[in-house]
This record gives sequence, structure tokens and C-alpha cells, in this order.
Amino acid sequence: MSNAHQRPLRILLAKLGMDTHTVGITIIAHALREAGMEVIFTGLKQTPEMVAAAAIQEDVDVVGISTLSAGHTRNLPKLARLLREAGAGDKLLLAGGVIPEEDRPLLEEAGVDRTFTMGSDTRDIVAYLNEWWVQQLAADA
Repeated sequence: MSNAHQRPLRILLAKLGMDTHTVGITIIAHALREAGMEVIFTGLKQTPEMVAAAAIQEDVDVVGISTLSAGHTRNLPKLARLLREAGAGDKLLLAGGVIPEEDRPLLEEAGVDRTFTMGSDTRDIVAYLNEWWVQQLAADA
């Protein structure tokens, strides 16, 4: 196992735009920390540029965006593009919150790996991330 995988999975959580609802992202952060993952929360009212810069600076493995304010079809594709342009397109990009089913194909095409909507079981999110991490370990072995 490489040194990179002898550490906890590092996850950056962020709220883009004017969305100030924090209950969901707080619950997710708690569940991820309880599962042994390292969680960094950027705070509120972030821009895609701010989140991309933080993801690179913090050297995270995963970027998780919580959105409840309908800016996801504009902000998430921009964030995915900024990460790719900065050479950080290998980071797993997740989205959660209020995201209509019909918007998911656009987000996936833009680079969002998975969407967890409101009401998703935190155990499912943890399991998804653990499975992804194991795949990363195997690929690096």
C-alpha cells in the first residue's frame, strides 16, 4: 500500500452560491467523520473558483457539494471544469441536496460522479465512498 493510502480519505464539503442551509451538510460531515474520514468544510457562499482552489490546496480526494438553491446546473459543471483545468480532475466529485432527476444526466456529463438527493441514507454515502477508496487502493497497488 502506498503512503497516500495509509491515511484517511480526505473530503472537502462546500456550499456554492447563496445557499445557506447547513443541516444536511452538517449531518453528512458528521457521518463521514464517524466513519473515519477527514472532512474539511469550506463554509458558506463559496464560488466554484474558491472550491476548486481549496480542493487543490487541501489535497483532498473527494469534493462534495451540497445544493438546495437551484444553482447546481450552472455551478457544478463549472467546478468540474475548473478542477480538470487545474489538473485535479481525478478528484471524485459528488453532489447532494435538491437536485431533480432530470438534471442528473447533465451533471454526470459535466463530471459529477454521483448525486445523493435529500433523504439519502448516510450509510449509503459512506459505503459508496469506502468502495471508491478501495478501488483507488487497488489501482495504486
